[in-house]
Amino acid sequence: MEHRLAGFSGTLALLAAFCSGQTPRSTSHYVEIELPPSVISGNFFVRYVLTGQDFGGWVQPRSGVSSYGIGTTIEGRPATGIKAILYAPGCAIQTLDLPLSGLDNPQYFFICQPVRNIEIQGVLARSDRLHGRDRLYGHEVKLKAKYLARWAQPFLQLGDSIFTTIPVGDAAHLSADGRFRLTIPDLSQDPLAGAPDHPGELHIWAEDEISEALVAQLTPADPQSIRTRLGGLKVQNAYPSEIVFAPCAVSSAEAHDRMGFAIRPDASDPCDH
Repeated sequence: MEHRLAGFSGTLALLAAFCSGQTPRSTSHYVEIELPPSVISGNFFVRYVLTGQDFGGWVQPRSGVSSYGIGTTIEGRPATGIKAILYAPGCAIQTLDLPLSGLDNPQYFFICQPVRNIEIQGVLARSDRLHGRDRLYGHEVKLKAKYLARWAQPFLQLGDSIFTTIPVGDAAHLSADGRFRLTIPDLSQDPLAGAPDHPGELHIWAEDEISEALVAQLTPADPQSIRTRLGGLKVQNAYPSEIVFAPCAVSSAEAHDRMGFAIRPDASDPCDH
């Protein structure tokens, strides 16, 4: 789905004049995205690809700024176009598909289309992997939800192996008995994430509290009806009062016990998929 330039909520509107944004302009060619006062700049998400790029990049979040600038030069030459996915907590996901030829450093205004919040209440199936409150596989962890947007790959024209995940909701912590509560946006009501032709799913990750390295993915074990093939949650407007999750150690961020030995799921692990 492509969002054209228009003057209504849920789109990116072209501004006729530049404002005094706070994003440094270290390049002569750029697109500037202006944020409304209601959007906290440190939580703003942008994934973009310039025409001619194979991978693209992300905008590094910064606190206390009123706008973000994206350089649009490739190998010394101005890019002819940009595609981007933009998200701010409390707002609907937006897309930008803009030809740049003939435009002189355009500036855009991010208009927030509000989306309500819902809750996920969970409990870990393997309490033996807990080591006290907020400790999983020996790590002090926090839990975060991420929306895996499958539709982003064809939109950004990326390869099948390049996924776009958007952090959504606030971080949560485990209780002593392995329970948690996450507040997330109701993506089923998001014009993009909730559209039938825009497949996606929610993944819940345990991150190291200090380093933010991935420790484990929390995979739904019961009920199975809400689980996706990759161990995520289907996008729904409500979830069961309590979901049982199995913690699956992340092989790329090997978990270790207190003696330094690597901990891996055994053959009968309920999170195998």
